[in-house]
Amino acid sequence: MDENTINSLSEDIRSSIAEDTSVPRNVRSNVVTGLETYLLNQKDDLDLRIYSTISVLEEQINDTNIPQHARTRLFEFIRDLEGV
Repeated sequence: MDENTINSLSEDIRSSIAEDTSVPRNVRSNVVTGLETYLLNQKDDLDLRIYSTISVLEEQINDTNIPQHARTRLFEFIRDLEGV
């Protein structure tokens, strides 16, 4: 797995969730923090980075205020990360 794929996936998540103003601000913030803290942190092993990011995304799915389209996208991103 190369870093280009990780960076591409990160940009997809950022553009569809973090830049979507219909998604609550706290969810957008948590997603960006998860990406920056875990997924894009090249100091850690790839497995740890992916599973830590998935954990953050799963927490956001459980937010009762998240719109259904954003919840669906988060499920898709988790699936993509698990495929890595």
